[in-house]
Amino acid sequence: MNIPDSTAQPYIFAMRRPPRGGVDVACELRRLMPRDRWLLDLLHQHQVFTTEQIAALAFDHVHTARNRLVLLNQRGILARFRDAVRPGSQSWRWTLDLVGATYIAARNGDPNPSPAAIRQRINRLATRPTLAHLLGVNSFFVDLAAHARTTPGARLDLWWSEQRCRAVGGDLVRPDGHGRWTEAGRTVSWWLEYDLGTEKRHTVTAKLDGYAALHDATGLRHWVLFWLSTPGREASLRHTLARHPAVTGGRLLVATAGGGTVQHPAGPVWAPLTVPGAAPGRRVRLADLANVDALADSDAAAA
Repeated sequence: MNIPDSTAQPYIFAMRRPPRGGVDVACELRRLMPRDRWLLDLLHQHQVFTTEQIAALAFDHVHTARNRLVLLNQRGILARFRDAVRPGSQSWRWTLDLVGATYIAARNGDPNPSPAAIRQRINRLATRPTLAHLLGVNSFFVDLAAHARTTPGARLDLWWSEQRCRAVGGDLVRPDGHGRWTEAGRTVSWWLEYDLGTEKRHTVTAKLDGYAALHDATGLRHWVLFWLSTPGREASLRHTLARHPAVTGGRLLVATAGGGTVQHPAGPVWAPLTVPGAAPGRRVRLADLANVDALADSDAAAA
């Protein structure tokens, strides 16, 4: 019988005992910087980020981010965890600890969370089987937000989590995220399907039924973007997606990218499926998807 390696258990650094008399939010407000409050709100919405993701979102240097995060951890505002992997080490993952969660609850007028509930949430997140998927989805949006920090005229206008998307999609479809991106005066909205290659092709393609029903019911015209782990996965899935009635009939705008983490979502990595007259497999920037007619016209002119 194989005995599991005990080092595979995650290291978790979180508040073990609540402060006497409970969390003094008013006192913490005096020590929280505006950037801290912004980060707490993002973690409330998106659950977890790595050190590098937080640095890309709000800091100029990763070591500056690391120093601030460790301080917030010591004060019980943020918890951190990572798997015990050998050799090497894993980047810390950060989420709300008791003080941070209590601050969010007080701000929103919600009941204060119990220390036991926060500890349970952290433990579940640290051992979540789909944690890599969640971090991947967040990385997609972090890359866009970081690009906007250094690119004049670029802006991530919307960033919805899977949970928030459910309020719109209901039982029809469950996107991994929703975003709206503006660059060079062009704005595009999309639903994100972040694919790690674990689902069968027909299961992924069947999701288009829900998107078509949602768009028919609401009049939305968002793109459905498939961010795929490898070029091979993209090629295989595009063949199946292209035959879906909602795609062939032009009811859905669909584009794929298949380079995983080696590509940047704002760059010329998107291959539209549903642009009449467009060249097959043509790669365009995310912002270029804002004008479907222009994509088709430019390809027609080139031909």
